[in-house]
Amino acid sequence: MHSVKLSSKNQITIPAQICRALKIKKGNKLLIEQKDNRIILTPEPQDYVEYYYGIAKGTYGKCAEEMDEYVKKEREDWE
Repeated sequence: MHSVKLSSKNQITIPAQICRALKIKKGNKLLIEQKDNRIILTPEPQDYVEYYYGIAKGTYGKCAEEMDEYVKKEREDWE
């Protein structure tokens, strides 16, 4: 675990070892979020389409027939 210091301008320096491991370079953008008592920094994806590709895979079924059955059941509930 590394320790960093917050500057008077609310800035931190990410240790070089972490930057190398995550392939973060000067000018890259990071996403920041707060969860409970933690701050989470994540490298921003270069291509959001590629990043999210397949994220919902299997949600509505594993094959076309299962997905069709899911949609059919959902439509029946609308009536």
